[in-house]
Amino acid sequence: MLAAHPAAAQTAPDETEPGAASAGSAGSWRLYPNERHIVVRAEATVGARLNDPYAAGTLAPISPLLQGSYQFLHVAGFTMGPSLGVQLGLDATGAQVAFQPGWQVMRRLSPRFGVSGRVEIPFLLTRGACAADRVRADNGFPGYGYSLNRTTLPVPSAGYCPTLGLGVEVGVGAAFYVTSGIAITAEGIFDVYFGDSRIVFPIVGGGLGVMVDYEVLP
Repeated sequence: MLAAHPAAAQTAPDETEPGAASAGSAGSWRLYPNERHIVVRAEATVGARLNDPYAAGTLAPISPLLQGSYQFLHVAGFTMGPSLGVQLGLDATGAQVAFQPGWQVMRRLSPRFGVSGRVEIPFLLTRGACAADRVRADNGFPGYGYSLNRTTLPVPSAGYCPTLGLGVEVGVGAAFYVTSGIAITAEGIFDVYFGDSRIVFPIVGGGLGVMVDYEVLP
């Protein structure tokens, strides 16, 4: 990573160089067939709950996200590859952590700007109702508009009995490179989590962070 004036670690390529991509517009970023990237990002995310049956509050807590990706595949000017993230959330109900394997896509548009997209499957460890804190559901009571289709209903618990939830997270973002390999990032994020009571929890939000983009030399 070099903090050169044009913020470019790559030098202007020779058009006769084997494997060079076709020339683009002035100031564009050329992608070479053998390019591989290790990308690490630290981000602070926040979201708004579109469904809040337990009255936890519309605004979800600020959650730090640490994510890494290995970009080895090239498709139409994009680099892409598998990713793995860890996200931690804290609020009045306690802590929750999500392990998020997924797939990330990136494109460097110029020495200064890039775009990215990702799809991940969060495995969420969160606070659940302990067995002693489950009560029999009244199937005739509509609750918050949900049909109580199980024999027991989780209620706020005095204990901490972790439960596993699954979800889908989609992020679309942009990056501003302050050097050739360090960028400030911004993302729009949409999540859908599936609770242990068959209730869907959609969240829309965003994040700001810092990304390190390391080009692995062949």
